[in-house]
Amino acid sequence: MHGIFARCLAMAIMGLSLGMAAPAAAQAPRANGETILIHHFKGSVGNMHAFVAARKGFCEKYNFHCELVSIPSALTAVQAVVGGSLDIAQGGIEMTASAINAGSDLVIAGVSLPRAVLFVAARSDVPLPHRAQGYPAVMGDLKGRTVGVPARGAAGEVYLDVMLKDAGVDPKDVTVIGVGGPQTAYTSMVVGRQIDAAVTFSPAAELCAATKACDIIVDMRKGEGPQLFRDEAASGVMFVTRREFADGNPKLMAAYYAAMRDAAAWMQDPKNLDELVSLYKSSLTVKGVPNPDQLVHDWIANSVSKYSSDLHVNREGIKTAIDFAVAHKMLDKPVDVSRIVWDKAP
Repeated sequence: MHGIFARCLAMAIMGLSLGMAAPAAAQAPRANGETILIHHFKGSVGNMHAFVAARKGFCEKYNFHCELVSIPSALTAVQAVVGGSLDIAQGGIEMTASAINAGSDLVIAGVSLPRAVLFVAARSDVPLPHRAQGYPAVMGDLKGRTVGVPARGAAGEVYLDVMLKDAGVDPKDVTVIGVGGPQTAYTSMVVGRQIDAAVTFSPAAELCAATKACDIIVDMRKGEGPQLFRDEAASGVMFVTRREFADGNPKLMAAYYAAMRDAAAWMQDPKNLDELVSLYKSSLTVKGVPNPDQLVHDWIANSVSKYSSDLHVNREGIKTAIDFAVAHKMLDKPVDVSRIVWDKAP
């Protein structure tokens, strides 16, 4: 009898312990029904975390709503965050630091793309006598040419200036035009022939490969170009928000992180690739190429693994980027990493 009683008591205590622990273990972040205004590049795979989270219900799973706001430029999106008309933008490290130096209290709250997304493409009929020598020599072949960048004054143009200087070319000897996203960059280069080359991002790479009308001559995604791109963690795309927004909404931020991580796990599962392509079908259109549906499929398949799975911010990479920006006069003074990265960022 004593043995039976002891076993029953032990089981009761174990059951009580499990019952007390279960709610804490199972508890998930839960917001208060708020709506977050999140930057997305329409016509591009853009903010894939938020795009998937919004369409697959991961935001609602944690009791908030994701409203995607289409803005064609990272610089404009960061400015919208500063002005309060947007909550979270995809932006670069140096533009965030520049805004902080100008008096805005912005923070990096996570990482969208841990590595560089830019490359330099040139129209196939543009003479490149130094092509075989690679970087930086090939950039010298753009002297006297017209080069497109996503937006004037943004990171793409700054990187272009650095690359030209590395090749011994005065940036004033190149005409720079803001051409917007990759599809308009491709059209301006290949169809309209308004530019000879472009600092741009995908799907320009896929368009060039499909049509053979242009070629990538410097691929920052592979560590080519300025020294900055040798450090993979120093040239990615960040999630940028206002400090007061992050500090003032701890439950919402916890829910946001949970939803974005769920989105990353879902979109990076190979079995979901066809559905992911289908989700993007209505918002991604490519014209003037053979088999555009296959190009879109390849574009998404090539892109999905490049997104962060956990939004982790590499603090050393942030410091490297800031040091580079100061050295190349992209910033007039450095910003301490503890100031630019939110203290609760992953």
